Amino acid sequence: MWAKGRFNNMAKFVARARELGFTRVEANASVSPQGLNELIQTSIPISSIHCPCPAVLSSRGIPIANLSLSSIEKNEQEEAVNFARSTISLAKKVGAGAVILHVGEVPIDPGLEVELRRLYQQNLTQTERYKQVKERLAYQRASQAPPHLEAARESLEELSQYSQEQGIMLGLEPRFYFYEIPNIEEMEELLNEMKGRSVGYWHDVGHAEVQQRLGFASHKEWLSRFSHRMIGIHLHDVIGISDHRPPGKGNVNWELVAKHLPRRAIKVCEIAEWNEGKQIQGVVNFLREKEITD
Repeated sequence: MWAKGRFNNMAKFVARARELGFTRVEANASVSPQGLNELIQTSIPISSIHCPCPAVLSSRGIPIANLSLSSIEKNEQEEAVNFARSTISLAKKVGAGAVILHVGEVPIDPGLEVELRRLYQQNLTQTERYKQVKERLAYQRASQAPPHLEAARESLEELSQYSQEQGIMLGLEPRFYFYEIPNIEEMEELLNEMKGRSVGYWHDVGHAEVQQRLGFASHKEWLSRFSHRMIGIHLHDVIGISDHRPPGKGNVNWELVAKHLPRRAIKVCEIAEWNEGKQIQGVVNFLREKEITD
């Protein structure tokens, strides 16, 4: 994420990342085909790829990241699956250890979550209004989720077969918005259904923390339920409900994260592009001090 709009050549990004102490990088849905080629040419190890990658337009003329694996419109679902398959093939080509999937969302009134977050930022989480908005949000999601969850299952079934053939692990992560799939119960269902397949849990520190702060599943519950199936982790800090900050520059309980983190897990700092370089200095040492990385 941090390279987006900051470097005109990925070789410069890699050089700066190495100066800051990073030894591997993750390619994601914001990197262009040219940027991806530049990244590969630097020969820095690519630890993981965030699907879909690289950033191109779909047949509809929209970014492929806007296609949904949980769409009940078959053409969209099939195109999303095809781009995900291409990302898995890319991971095999570059020697990445895993592909992180966003498996979809439930199309509900977006204004509900906007209001919930606005109320949080106004310190109104203990009000009746906050409770009402949260209940309406949960009700809408639950009532409309089944067909989209089923479509997500179909997509994951197909992709897990292909990833197994390619020797690539797929990681399912907690999502930032409540309307997105999977929530914590859906995560358990999907992982259980995919048991024995090349599908695991990819923890996202910021997403789990924000969901907890909004009053949904706790960060500890995400970690305790799924740490035994964790294949990787996105490391970023949070202030309020603003995430993608450099680790150590927010107020996440990093001791909790370290306690549940398998040593074998792929570790990726997912830091947003609006963070300045000086804010990232010392991140690697911070993570070592917290025993999150060697």
